[in-house]
Formats: sequence, structure tokens, C-alpha cells
Amino acid sequence: MKFLLIQLYQTGDVALTTHIPRELKKYYPDAEIDFLTFKANRPVVENNPNIRNILTTERKGGIREMARIIKEVRGNRYDAILDFHNNPRTAYITFLSGAKYKVCYGNSPRKFFYNTPVKVYDGCPGVIKLSLTAPFIKNFDPSKLNAKPEVFPSASASASAEEILKSFGISHSDFLVTMSPTHKRDTRRWKFEHFMDTAEYLVKEHSAKVLITYGPGEKEYITDRITQMPKNVFLMPQTNLSEFIAVIGKAKLHIGNDSAPHHIATGQNVPTFIVIGSTSPHWVFPSPEHTYANAGLECQPCLKSTCRISPEIPCMSQFGFKDIKEKLNTFIKKQKSRS
Repeated sequence: MKFLLIQLYQTGDVALTTHIPRELKKYYPDAEIDFLTFKANRPVVENNPNIRNILTTERKGGIREMARIIKEVRGNRYDAILDFHNNPRTAYITFLSGAKYKVCYGNSPRKFFYNTPVKVYDGCPGVIKLSLTAPFIKNFDPSKLNAKPEVFPSASASASAEEILKSFGISHSDFLVTMSPTHKRDTRRWKFEHFMDTAEYLVKEHSAKVLITYGPGEKEYITDRITQMPKNVFLMPQTNLSEFIAVIGKAKLHIGNDSAPHHIATGQNVPTFIVIGSTSPHWVFPSPEHTYANAGLECQPCLKSTCRISPEIPCMSQFGFKDIKEKLNTFIKKQKSRS
């Protein structure tokens, strides 16, 4: 069988699709599995031992780029295309692919572009994505599959990450915490001052070294709010995505919002502690190594990009470090006892 998996963006969603090749290989050991994504997200699926080939396209390539990628997909003669993205672009690519099985979620408004719509199973995002493998797995039962993502940093990126940590005096023996305070949506972004309160506490009470991370175009969000980092709290230098992945993978704990770094950490077996605002807790992988905290307001999860209660977004502003302190301490103790 020749499979093509499609997830163009976001970076976190690409990470959340990385377990699919592994699970398909359990039933089709000789399968040829390719992955189509935006070029910018290639590092998320690079080095995955279960992916044969990575196809990439450009976000703003226009009609010419669309024609090119459709031609490439058709030329590869896939038996099955699993479209996890399911937007108009990927629907056209799948429809014109020539594949025998064109698979999409059964609740998709574009399912007429496909010939194999499937039932959507409940669970974390990894389980939902496993739904698209059901036509190819006899007696399909998602509870018998592993929905955990897996991300593999390159050797060169790992070496660069080591140099970055070394420049801050961070060694393998240190309790390194990566902290990602950014998010493009206000309703999913815990207040920066709460993150800094958490960072200072971790340094003082757990002898941690905290590395503040950010994505493209997000550095100013941090530097506009703080001019000097506290002792043993560091601002990560600008990196490419490959290096960013490797740095996250070196941590012993990741703290952040529900965003791409969270899923990248999960995919590298780094314990995660996430503060959740408008989104659902189901985005946190269900295992003892991953947990979350939220304000527990009646309106949560609202799944909205704007707050109908107040511009201050109570679930993100009024829910501070003191509200997560006990749960965070318990979580850290449990993780340290496992190591």
C-alpha cells in the first residue's frame, strides 16, 4: 500500500499527526507512507522513521504551485490519501489525486470531494486523527492504538541546541524547564506576568533553569514586557524550527499555553504542564506525564477567539500562579520520582 497523509498546517496540528505513520506500519509493515505539508513545517516530520518521503508545498504559491503539487501527487500513484487537513486546497488535491481511497472525516462539509468518509471517534486529537485509518485496519478499535505523537530532532539541530544551552550555562544535570508564554489568540494566552511568577518560583524552589521560548515574530511580545530576565531565567535566541524542536526536546519539563511547543514537547516525551483558557482539556495527551490547569469557570471551554465575559479574559488574567502552584508542585514531584 502507498499512503499519502496530508496536514499542511498549523505546526501543532502537524505534530499531532506524526503518530499515524507508526500506527499504519503496525498493520502494513511494507507500506510506503509519504507526508504532504507546508515547507515551513517540514522539520516536524523530518527524521520520522516511518515516513518514506516528505512532499512540501508553499502557502502562497498560487494556481501554478497548486497545479505542480497535484501533478506530483498524481505521479506518485498513491493507493490511499488520508486528508487530515480537509480545507478547500487539500480537498482539491485529494479529489484530483487518482488514489483509490480518498479518505476524510465523515462530518466534513467537503466530503463530496472524497469517496471514503469515516466515522469520527471521540478522544484527544490523536484519537480523532486515527479515525482516518479505520478503513485499513481490521476490527478497528482506537483504544488498541497509540495516539501519542512522535517528533524526532535532527542530529545537527540537537548539536545546535546543546550549544544554545551551553551558552547559558545549562548542563544535562540541570532541571531545565522550557516555557512558552506566546499564542496568537488572546483567549488561549495566559498572562505573561503569571508565567514570570511561575518561572521565578521554579528557580527558587526547584533550582530550575528556565528557558523562555517564542516563535517567528513573537520575540517582541516578551521583550516589550520585560527588559531584564531574573536570575536563571533566559530568553532563547532566535532559532529555526529544527533547532526549536531540539531545544524543547532537551527539557525536563515544558510549561506553556495550548500551542505548538506543547505538542512538540509531548512528541519528544517531555512532561508538559499547560494552562488552558478557551480550549478544551482534550488537547492534552491523556497520560501521567501530561497535565493542565484551568480556572474552572462555567464558560470554559468556550472555544472562542474573543471573550464574551470581559476584554480582560478572566480565565487567563484572574487565574494566576497561586492558583496553579499546588498542582504544579505535585506534578513536578511525580515527574522527578519517575526519572
